[in-house]
Amino acid sequence: IDVEADKDLLYIAEMAMSAPLPQGWTEHADTTGREYYHNSVTGVSTYEHPLDNHYRSYYHSVKARQQQQPAAEAPASYQQEREVP
Repeated sequence: IDVEADKDLLYIAEMAMSAPLPQGWTEHADTTGREYYHNSVTGVSTYEHPLDNHYRSYYHSVKARQQQQPAAEAPASYQQEREVP
């Protein structure tokens, strides 16, 4: 997200940053202190929050819809999008 060009979409970044971990995932730190996530069911570990792809896709879909709409419709669309994570 470009913080200048996408000011109206920063709520998506805020949602992503405060998203709880999905069930089965736990947060840990490696030997250097870097956070990573582990899924106890699948055995998968990753340095990306398990929901990062979800919020990244959501951002891209909202951005694409905004680019297809006339500027006059953007504020109403913006309010509606904020309600649908």
